[in-house]
Amino acid sequence: MAKPLRIGIAGIRHSHIRTLLGHWREDPDAEIVAAADGFASARALASDEWQIPHVYETLDELFDRHELDGVTATLPNTRHAEITELCAEHGVALLLEKPMAASLADADRMVLAAEAAGITAMINWPNLGDTAFERAAELLAEGAIGAPRQFVYRGGNDIATRRDDVPDWFQWLFDAADGGGSWTDYAGYGAAPCLMFMGRPRRVVARGTTLADPRVPADDAAVVILEFARGLGIMQTSHVQVGSASPGGHLMHIEVGGEHGTLLITRGPGGAELRIFDAGDRRDGELLPVPDAPPEWRNGVAGFAHLLRSGGQPVERASLRFNREVTALIDAGMRALTSGAAITLPPALVG
Repeated sequence: MAKPLRIGIAGIRHSHIRTLLGHWREDPDAEIVAAADGFASARALASDEWQIPHVYETLDELFDRHELDGVTATLPNTRHAEITELCAEHGVALLLEKPMAASLADADRMVLAAEAAGITAMINWPNLGDTAFERAAELLAEGAIGAPRQFVYRGGNDIATRRDDVPDWFQWLFDAADGGGSWTDYAGYGAAPCLMFMGRPRRVVARGTTLADPRVPADDAAVVILEFARGLGIMQTSHVQVGSASPGGHLMHIEVGGEHGTLLITRGPGGAELRIFDAGDRRDGELLPVPDAPPEWRNGVAGFAHLLRSGGQPVERASLRFNREVTALIDAGMRALTSGAAITLPPALVG
């Protein structure tokens, strides 16, 4: 019988950590052996409520005291390059909570470190099991709506309106210096399908603001306009979106407008739903069937565990190379937000 996977938790610093722990505990052949976090309150939560047997203050202790098969990391975005390089140094696989990085320079460091060390590394997105995105990309490639020429993404929640309820270990989400803000937090959910459906934009312009509390050093609402070789796009993110027609109250709306119709992706009770609209029989929209995700890719934890046991590569939306391109778009949007200038996207990473 194979030994259980030994998993370490690097950073109790994201609201998704409870879900990730729950997914790991659904796997009978994996065990969470230790965690590390610099916040005393986070360590107490890991030890007392989540019953993780060994909890440390520093990441060095986590790596030095345990032989780990993999690490799940939920650190502030500005520390993602650090944990990737630590995993590369110790030869430990990494499942890193989205987004990949707080800057394109960090994303490049991460790709180079992981590939040089040959470690398994992937980015966890909560919607990895939603195959509507891959199905939409297939339909667009088949010409289902003609050439795509408009892209719209809106995503967000109301977390900035309830900041006082957010634990101290997650307050970095409201500080741009730690990679916080609505744009960095939510733009990746739009940037990934944008790249899949439209390709790279040539340049972006942006505006952002802080509405809930002007003293907070990060945007809680942002709008970025994308210019493609043939077409335009808009991406809107929010931490002050109170209420939404989507299940769970979280806004997620993606449209691709083409020559002959429009594809729409919204959140449904069972995950992302895909519809097509046109000027004919589907004027009122048609809900399209999408395949179920393979069991081993029903979520990021299951996919990561599958890679550790069986080898292979992650699905594209989880790969470092793809997420480097996602980060390039997020990074360009952030530079446009802070400078007020039109920002041209840099070239893809070579090598």
